[in-house]
Amino acid sequence: MDDMTTTKLAPPRDRRSQATLGRLAALRPNRPGGASLVDGRGEPIALPKEMLGLLTTVAGELQAGRTVLVVTGDAELTPREAAGHLGMSRQFLMRLLDQGALPFHRVGSHRRLLLQDVLRFAERRAEARREALEKLRDKIQSEGLDA
Repeated sequence: MDDMTTTKLAPPRDRRSQATLGRLAALRPNRPGGASLVDGRGEPIALPKEMLGLLTTVAGELQAGRTVLVVTGDAELTPREAAGHLGMSRQFLMRLLDQGALPFHRVGSHRRLLLQDVLRFAERRAEARREALEKLRDKIQSEGLDA
């Protein structure tokens, strides 16, 4: 990955940190009043709803024992990295690239994908799967096969 900053957060091992993560993960971003941080002078800093949502998600992942990787910038992925992120083989991804399913650019003779394009593709793919499952569920229910 090029042109980016990454921060890797490993789950804490001590009970006190685990308890703090549990409290953070339980916060609700849409709750009236929101949440705030307190700076070094004791002044509160209101957290935007999106930031609170990110904080609660990260805290929940860490509390569950999963490592969190935060990536910033215009990250470029190799086909191998993108395939790993998408949970598919590199060869299958290369076929998708040849079909134009995902945008890419070349660095010399090598293909590179932008992380944001890979994430968008993953979301579109997940949405298509959800829709297909909903259609299947509706068909099963309409034909009375769900009993």
